[in-house]
Amino acid sequence: MTYESLTKGGLVKMFKAQTYKKHVIKNIEIIGQRKLVILDDVNGGNAEILKKALAQLKKKGVRVPEVAFCATNDERDLVKGDDSIRSITELQGKSKAYYVLVAASFDDLEVKLKGLEGKLGSAKLLAQRLEQYGYTNRDYCLMNEPAGLLGAYMKMKNSMYKVSEKSEQKKLGKLVRSTEAQMNSYKDKFAGQRCFILGYKKGVVLEELNVMLEERCIAYNGICSYFTKTPLRPSQYLLTDNEHYQGNGKYIDQLECFVASNVKVFEDKFAKRPTYINMMGDGIIPQLPSFASTQSSEALRRIDDLYAALQLAIHQGFTEIYLYCFDGIYDAQLTPYDEALLKEDGSYDYPEQAKTLLKNVKTYAASAGISIYDMSNVPGLDMFEKKSFADVDFTTTKVLSKI
Repeated sequence: MTYESLTKGGLVKMFKAQTYKKHVIKNIEIIGQRKLVILDDVNGGNAEILKKALAQLKKKGVRVPEVAFCATNDERDLVKGDDSIRSITELQGKSKAYYVLVAASFDDLEVKLKGLEGKLGSAKLLAQRLEQYGYTNRDYCLMNEPAGLLGAYMKMKNSMYKVSEKSEQKKLGKLVRSTEAQMNSYKDKFAGQRCFILGYKKGVVLEELNVMLEERCIAYNGICSYFTKTPLRPSQYLLTDNEHYQGNGKYIDQLECFVASNVKVFEDKFAKRPTYINMMGDGIIPQLPSFASTQSSEALRRIDDLYAALQLAIHQGFTEIYLYCFDGIYDAQLTPYDEALLKEDGSYDYPEQAKTLLKNVKTYAASAGISIYDMSNVPGLDMFEKKSFADVDFTTTKVLSKI
């Protein structure tokens, strides 16, 4: 099922508009003289339906207050010079001036089909943040809370979707089981050795990649962008996003690969059959949180590839694991309420959720006699011992270097 099939014939939009009108009429006395603020994910699409519903109510003589502005909890969506969309932070302490219509998706099915699962814009989290800002349930309304025909329709679609989702999960699970023996063959394969897990967003130095040419390296997704600039090819490659497979298949199918089971590849072109991982299921290390848990928020989804690579390295018995260039993972300050707030200096730490997950890895690794070192330049990885590139001894493996 897709979001297009969910809204086929405009039924959902029509039911939403009816629900929105009911919510507004029900709360018109509570709203009083306060102006309205529509709080929605900028790309969610519900704000436009709500605006039309408000306009229709006005035409029918309902005394609906004016919309002061639309608000978002993702400041990355703000457009300079456009005052019609503002940050959620502007609502703090202003419940007497504004009544907030929370238009973000309420139903889990809609959230998932829109691709917003684990991202910003959860109606329930937005409500929690408003309450932190001094709002009560008389100061805001969750506009998409299912009611009447909308509730009945979404209940029916949820039932249908659960059947198709179970079928899809069964299919993906079968794919993972087909290479289970292959995954098991990696257990402690490199016991006592060291490896480097390579990031690719910020801080990468080509000369340093060349120095690691003969090292065991685990890399993922966008590292392919460096393949025209360096002879380095990772010993193992993790593919979790189909976007990175497009145009890079000629590189990827020659590598030893671990592929997320929901990513479609041309398996017959691979030099060695890829090993499949269920990124929506359990992890490789049973004692650590599941991969599925990292899909619950934007904060954790940003490091799910790093987390998977760490589990792979631990599974294979590496006792020294170096993290190279994991700067630039976060482009905003992510709060526990899934807000993305921008800072003037543009420097962003790893959020607490991410730090907690990585501390779990550190604790488990230490108990297994594994040392993890961070070669990045971000404070968010301070749970691991810091080592600069110059601190690492490459004398036995160095092939190319200008350093």
